[in-house]
Amino acid sequence: MGFIGSTIALMIVIFVLVVVHEFGHLIVARKNGVFVEAFSVGIGPVLWERVDKSGLKWRISLLPIGGYVKMFGDSDVSSVKETIPDGYTDEDMDRMSIHRKKPWQKLLVAFGGPFLNLVFAIVVLFLFSVINGIPEGDNTIAVQGESTLAYTSGLRDGDAIVEANDARINTFSDLKDQIIASHGKILKLKIKKDDSQEQTIEIKMYSEDNGEIVPIKILGVTPNPKNVKYKKLCITDGIIFALSTTYNSSVDNITSIFKIATGQISPKNVGGVISIAKMSVASAESGIPNFIWMLAILSIILGSVNLLPIPVLDGGTILISAIEWVIGRPLPKKFVEIIFMVGLVIVAALMLLGLWNDLSGYLFK
Repeated sequence: MGFIGSTIALMIVIFVLVVVHEFGHLIVARKNGVFVEAFSVGIGPVLWERVDKSGLKWRISLLPIGGYVKMFGDSDVSSVKETIPDGYTDEDMDRMSIHRKKPWQKLLVAFGGPFLNLVFAIVVLFLFSVINGIPEGDNTIAVQGESTLAYTSGLRDGDAIVEANDARINTFSDLKDQIIASHGKILKLKIKKDDSQEQTIEIKMYSEDNGEIVPIKILGVTPNPKNVKYKKLCITDGIIFALSTTYNSSVDNITSIFKIATGQISPKNVGGVISIAKMSVASAESGIPNFIWMLAILSIILGSVNLLPIPVLDGGTILISAIEWVIGRPLPKKFVEIIFMVGLVIVAALMLLGLWNDLSGYLFK
């Protein structure tokens, strides 16, 4: 996939995930009487705009890399400041300001974005499982590019994985379980090549940085598309599959972040926009089903991470609103501003760390 195709794949991912997230905020805000000034598909200069009966401006903007929702009273600097629409008084707008709403309403509005990301993932995974089916490949693999750990370790398209860590491998699912269990350890594989010769290789599922063990979570293999069979689930099993996958992935994401914060996992595992781009391109190159699956997983990541109780993230707003709800009064404005600034520093630091880790993989190979 060339530069243009890679860029389009990344733009689709960002566009879908952000628009879903912001639409969640929009729905809950309007249900709670908040005046929403604008909802934009894309960012930057406005290409098209339509105003509905409530005064909400639906927009399509130039850059299709996300979107935004602008609520009256919202101080989000990335949003466009709107004027009071015709037919509304200052009193109306004051009443419909997000800052005038009760703490439980603010909580719900903040929760709306992450919630819709998770719902989106559940719906996609459900439809995927009952329409396309869950992949059930044999023990042959496809390697996702020459830069992957799999390729540099000697694995090639069409290789059959006979055993992994002395466990018999019959399906790709069996292999996946062993790969997950080997994060930070040695993955011992017995493979059969096209010439039917068997050989054993050992792959370090970790890197060493100044004596520190950094687990590697991606081997870089997928089921061999020539031998993949898809098993369609019934509606009941599809619902269970979608719910359990979303729940387990959410718990894993949040747990991993806390482990990084407490030093149980190296911060080298934090990825940035380049990692997302690589995932987007790799999944797009391996076919539409894998791309759709990746969209669902990234939506889970966006939804679950945004629920972390860090100011600036939706989880921080949820926590503050919950505290104000319990104590029956607003927290001091200065205090809220300070903790939001702290949250902004934390999030910015995580983003820079992810970017640094991404770039380090290219600069210091």
